[in-house]
Amino acid sequence: MRQLTLLGLALALTACESFPVPTDPRVNVSPYFAHYRLRGDVAMQNNPGSGPENNSPQSLEAMGQGHYADDIGVRADIGDGFSGIRVDYYQLEMGPSGSTTLGDDFGSIPAGATAQAQPKMDEWRLSLTQEVYATKMRWREAPIDMRLGLGGTWANRRMDVDVRGTDLSGSYAQKIDLGGDVFFAAARYRATLGQVSLDIEYALSPDLQSGEWDDITQDFETRLSYAVPFQDVTVFAGWRYATLNGSGSAGGLDYDADMTLDGYQFGVTITF
Repeated sequence: MRQLTLLGLALALTACESFPVPTDPRVNVSPYFAHYRLRGDVAMQNNPGSGPENNSPQSLEAMGQGHYADDIGVRADIGDGFSGIRVDYYQLEMGPSGSTTLGDDFGSIPAGATAQAQPKMDEWRLSLTQEVYATKMRWREAPIDMRLGLGGTWANRRMDVDVRGTDLSGSYAQKIDLGGDVFFAAARYRATLGQVSLDIEYALSPDLQSGEWDDITQDFETRLSYAVPFQDVTVFAGWRYATLNGSGSAGGLDYDADMTLDGYQFGVTITF
């Protein structure tokens, strides 16, 4: 998969050099609060001394996740505001809100221990989008501009899920690490009515990934924006849904994760 990653980076750099950008491109910077939650299941083998044994998945919600938490992100767009190059960074760090009694072993943590999970993730996304269709319509005599763009996204994600457990025998710690690159085909749609815009984006990766990430991956995002009149400022609210599936091994024990990230975002865009 290293060759796949290098090929993807080469294609991204080539696209950056040849991608059609306006002669006087605008730069939009959008810091935002991400009010997201992480849900799903994780499983990890244990080794009782006779070799690795598979175990049942454990629910992240039961281990103190599934609640909304505030994190931060920032996005920068270079282009005409729709087509162009986009760089997006998001940082996830969610503390547990509860714990559960494990129904099966999880790595070095035995069944019956009280456990909770704390995930952390850094995510970088580089997107290239080109408008392929534009049209206008009217609603109550007001014009609506609609645009459709196609392109691709490269995402680099590094996630740790730190699971801590305790029982009468003591305390335990087990961590699974998920990292690597994901390559998406992506589509972007925008409808603008006066000062209000609706953006919808969908990205799909048919298991074109490296590292511990695997399986078909989806990323959906929508934003409703309001451009402040006579100012280079836009406020927005949005919603995102992404799948995060991966598998790997640590200390000779295989692990598997089947997770989803979803929630709301609120921020402001400043145009330079």
